[in-house]
Amino acid sequence: VRWKPPPPRTGPNDPHIGWRTEFRSLEIQITDFENAAYVVFTVLITRVILAFDLCLYIPLSKVDENMQTSHKRGAVLGEKFYFRKCIDPLEPNSVPDNDQLNSYEEMTILEILMGKDSSEEEKESYPGLIPLIYAYLDHIGTDPDTFEKVEKYLDFLKERAMGSVLTCASWMRDFVRKHRDYENDSVVSDAIAYDLMHACKNIGEGKVSAPSLLGSEIIEPITSEAAFDVPLVSKRIDKEKRKKLIARYGTKSKQAQKVDLGTSSSS
Repeated sequence: VRWKPPPPRTGPNDPHIGWRTEFRSLEIQITDFENAAYVVFTVLITRVILAFDLCLYIPLSKVDENMQTSHKRGAVLGEKFYFRKCIDPLEPNSVPDNDQLNSYEEMTILEILMGKDSSEEEKESYPGLIPLIYAYLDHIGTDPDTFEKVEKYLDFLKERAMGSVLTCASWMRDFVRKHRDYENDSVVSDAIAYDLMHACKNIGEGKVSAPSLLGSEIIEPITSEAAFDVPLVSKRIDKEKRKKLIARYGTKSKQAQKVDLGTSSSS
């Protein structure tokens, strides 16, 4: 997420567009499991920030540097990224000092996820995003089944940050390099591209295992029998039935909001 400046106006009648918050969406992965892991992690981090009132601000110039660094090959394991080390919320109605404003440093992806010990000059260590998620799940009283599922996603992300399993980009490069038609000339022929897409399709559908990409996770085969075959009808719903449906799910929504408000107020 970053601030996006207003575009220049070429004429007096052009609409005024102010500063915007730009969201850089995640790159789609090969399997539903990978996509779910990243999405669940992202959503939980937003809840952690709100519930614990964390301060993760860094200068926009450092965000831009992080973007440039992320484009390098093997950046997950071989590069460092600017990240805030003191995440305590700033005191209201107070002017932060230079130490608070400049409380960021370069960390590896593994350190950002799992935490980093403090130096002799620092009072507190940076806890890491994944431990913060575990603290939040404990705070809201997550049931064992849900906790186990989330833990599987978090362990997978940690393994990628450690290099135990390959990122999607690394796996694709490895596939191309090992292809029988590749001549080490940086040229991806039609045949190589076709075989790569075919391999991705088979892995995504659970027809082929890929431990170097997914670790111990096994993708269940996708079959047409398990497809969602309920038609999305547009026929109008009976008035009484509509009222009951809206009341039922409206109640669930209000209950969820009360839980979120209670969590925020207790933090």
